[in-house]
Amino acid sequence: MGKIRIGLIGYGRLGSIHAENINKSEYAELYAVCDTNSDVLFEAKKLYENILTFDSLDDFLKAPFDGVVIASNTHLHVEHIKLAAQAGKHIFTEKPIGLTLPETDEALQDVVNAGVKFQIGFQRRWDPRYLEVKRIIDSGKIGTPVLFKAYGRDPNASNPDNWGLDKNGGLFLNAAIHDYDAARFLLKQEALEISANGAALVYTDLRKYQDIDTCATTILMSNDTMAITEWSRYASYGYDISAEVIGTDGVIRIGNEQDSGVTLRLRNERSPKVIDVFRDSYAAEIDAFALAIKNDTAPTPGIEDARIALHLALLARQSFEESKVIKVTNPAKLD
Repeated sequence: MGKIRIGLIGYGRLGSIHAENINKSEYAELYAVCDTNSDVLFEAKKLYENILTFDSLDDFLKAPFDGVVIASNTHLHVEHIKLAAQAGKHIFTEKPIGLTLPETDEALQDVVNAGVKFQIGFQRRWDPRYLEVKRIIDSGKIGTPVLFKAYGRDPNASNPDNWGLDKNGGLFLNAAIHDYDAARFLLKQEALEISANGAALVYTDLRKYQDIDTCATTILMSNDTMAITEWSRYASYGYDISAEVIGTDGVIRIGNEQDSGVTLRLRNERSPKVIDVFRDSYAAEIDAFALAIKNDTAPTPGIEDARIALHLALLARQSFEESKVIKVTNPAKLD
């Protein structure tokens, strides 16, 4: 079997990165791009002259490619997943699947019924730093994990045209969800209780949309471990991530910088962006998706990872909105 032919839905900021990584992949080739914006289709065709371009999703899904990468607007993910599954295409999608668990399960049940492969874009699981942290935790070098701490800081709150829980899901579903999945991945534990809080501190107009630019979440995990995450949307100095796991015998940390000690970061044009920080892992997850199709193996992170992370994000938002601790009962697996 030769290279896996990939179709891409959505040639925006992240979609263009996925297109580049598909094109560079040893295992995949960019076969087609679908977008309603004729200008971006023109740009895609200039860069990848042999690809097919479509402004009609129906026509795109009739093209003879193997798997689809969905990088469309968040509120369109459910529709695009269902249509791709019904067309028999293997599916890689950006998070979250949907904005509620029922619509997510409806889409993923279509995936299950169609028998196609599914992978969600939690790129931390493919990042060398996170993989090394997991290896060290699993080796027992830091003893029993006790506390997972993580933060993510975006430079801004994005285009106001995209604000609204009905469009991007808000801070919990759109951003903090990554660290909920990272906690499960690194600790190999499930959540028992979750509580969250937050506010719109800088982008105060977000309050009109019942959204926030700062949040903190505390999760009690299943083996007497705590997970504490923080996200914000006003890091003027550039995209910033960090995580650490404290164990009974030591601590291991993840950060943007490879050196140790105190680092001063000021506002400047050379500040890292999310694409810079996760460039290699964005490529690795596309390779993994293509290999799963090629080798007929289950993609990871997959259906249940997507559902559980979304479930936690929805409960975190509920905890924030109702100012109370929410007991976690994970949804039953899809048949």
